[in-house]
Amino acid sequence: MPSFTTTVADLKLLGPVFEALVAVPEPVETALRSAGRPVPQPIRVSAMIDTGASQSVIQAGLADRLGLSPVGVASIHTASAADVPCALYDVRLALPSNVVAGLIAIETSLAGQSIQVLVGRDLLQQGVLVYVGYTGTFTFSI
Repeated sequence: MPSFTTTVADLKLLGPVFEALVAVPEPVETALRSAGRPVPQPIRVSAMIDTGASQSVIQAGLADRLGLSPVGVASIHTASAADVPCALYDVRLALPSNVVAGLIAIETSLAGQSIQVLVGRDLLQQGVLVYVGYTGTFTFSI
């Protein structure tokens, strides 16, 4: 089971954050290459594991930068609003240590935050998360 371990200077303050890449899903990349079309470069992002998020989230605008089309719509609830319609996108997320996952992510604003991706329970349910607060480290295996 591939995994990565990260140490965060102030894990309590910053949370389980790490650098990742958001890319087009593998079937889209294959189709683009077969058609002789350019494949959009993956986008480097700051991500955070969020056990309070039922589904993973990408920052508004990332899907457009990758040339992706929505695969559906979801209604989300936030701390300040209910039943907010948001587009869903099929994306590939490359985590540290070559841990790669495909997922359907909600696209919404993460304005005011220092992250562009939330890794939710949809991805966490496929793996193991170990959060060691007193050492400032966490490990995610998938």
